[in-house]
Amino acid sequence: MVTQSSRTKMAFWGVDSGRKLYVRSYGDFILVPGDSELERFADFGEIFWPVSGTGSFHLDGKEHILKPGMVWYYPPGSFHKYQPRDVFHYCWLSIAGENAGNLFQILGLVPGLNPAGDCPEHLFALLDNDMQIHTAVHLVNALNTAFRILTCIQLGKRGSVRPEKSISEVRKIIDSTFSDPELSVARLAENLDMHRVSLSRSFSKAYGISVSDYIIHARLTAAMEMLRNSSIPIREVAENCGFASGNYFSKVFAAKTSLSPRAYRERYRVRE
Repeated sequence: MVTQSSRTKMAFWGVDSGRKLYVRSYGDFILVPGDSELERFADFGEIFWPVSGTGSFHLDGKEHILKPGMVWYYPPGSFHKYQPRDVFHYCWLSIAGENAGNLFQILGLVPGLNPAGDCPEHLFALLDNDMQIHTAVHLVNALNTAFRILTCIQLGKRGSVRPEKSISEVRKIIDSTFSDPELSVARLAENLDMHRVSLSRSFSKAYGISVSDYIIHARLTAAMEMLRNSSIPIREVAENCGFASGNYFSKVFAAKTSLSPRAYRERYRVRE
């Protein structure tokens, strides 16, 4: 049973007055009853997407209950006040800049509760990777990922974001077997007795990312954790995370992070 709040997964880009639209911050939090976030006025737009549990949100003097399947939106200039009603697990992101409000409006979000479907936790995880390194490229990548997250809200309103059982199973298989270098779209389709094209199309529709990219994402996420928290040789990190070779691992890693595995470890290694 969860008895303490967790705010360990978050990233903050900071205030960038020179940009008209950018992802300011993101987080994946768990709050327990008795805890709450700071009450304040905010000049950025922010959404809260529950994974489990319920939260109490306030707007214009009224209390609203946020639960899975819904998203809460605070527009720029609004007063933020919310707290958990039970163990409340949720993902959130904020977008700043003078065009932030316009973006949410164009995508059809209204202040307060919005129907949304299941929280796309994998996209929030991608956002975490985008925001760990402060470069212009990663800023654009973060905005692209945030747009995909917001688009999922619209898909959820029509009920199309909820994956079929078989597609949900694909994601679970990838999460538990990504370390197998033989894992591929073709193998997944064969094991589940599905056509490869149908599998790829359904997975992309359900989760907003291709099967191949999700496999790479799972492997890179694990590799980053190993690089930050261990002294395991880079070649072994590649093997443990399902990459066919150290050279291929380094190539993919650099393409996604703009750093070599060695440079990433030197910069982000957790020091005891």
